[in-house]
Amino acid sequence: MKHNTGFIGCDGAVATTVGVVLVIAIATTMIAAIYAVGVPMLADARHNVNIQNAQHYFGILQSDISDLKGPLSGVGPSRRTTINLGGGSIAIMPGAASYVQVNYGMDVFSGALGVGNIEYTLEDDTIIYENGAVISRFAFGNPAVTSRPSNIFIAPADGDNTVVHLRIIKLGGTSSSTGGSGTAYVNSRFTGFDVHNPTPPDETVLHNAVTITITSEYYQAWERFFEGELTGAGLTKQTGPSSTGFYISTNGNVVTINIYGKATGDDIFLSVHETIIESSVS
Repeated sequence: MKHNTGFIGCDGAVATTVGVVLVIAIATTMIAAIYAVGVPMLADARHNVNIQNAQHYFGILQSDISDLKGPLSGVGPSRRTTINLGGGSIAIMPGAASYVQVNYGMDVFSGALGVGNIEYTLEDDTIIYENGAVISRFAFGNPAVTSRPSNIFIAPADGDNTVVHLRIIKLGGTSSSTGGSGTAYVNSRFTGFDVHNPTPPDETVLHNAVTITITSEYYQAWERFFEGELTGAGLTKQTGPSSTGFYISTNGNVVTINIYGKATGDDIFLSVHETIIESSVS
């Protein structure tokens, strides 16, 4: 019998098999790399877009609430702000542990007035509306004011005088929240003006010292904001209590801003008012 030896020493079948295995291995490696690197990058990009959108919507919310200034002619009594949640959640918290107290001389405006806040949260990042300001706090780093409040300004006046204007925005009503990938609506309505102190300080009277005490989870943002405002008004930052300039100190989540003015004596025009806004989310 004659044996067929035609396949002896032929490597074609082996080479084909090895090639298929290599192609599968390369494809598997590429798919794994995409899942390991590409998918997280896409998720991060989507997260960043949603946070940027939230900052934009909170800027609109800030403007809408700023329009509700109380008994002024031509000002609408309510506003409705649309916010795309993008997978996050929004909560209105009138009872949040955030307070503002203003002392001038021996007098106090309303004691520690609770202002509350509105928070949008997406994973570890938070966008906050608090007393007229939009504050951003990301997973890494301290909170910062990303849209300055129009209800607070400090500016130089004639001579050595300094103007300090505070319109405290207090959120009233009850807590409410919602979340998901859809759209939320924040409804805000003006309900009161100078309710807790019907006789605010007269801005035509000069004071020699003003102290603003803010209690807030985001006190670091308020510390930097007031430092920038006071420096911009021409006041010098001091390292301790003084007779001129300003001095800022912190204790826990409390920041105390002491304003003394440009010169020794009475040179601060102070204006303090309160606006109460009731907000709810649906």
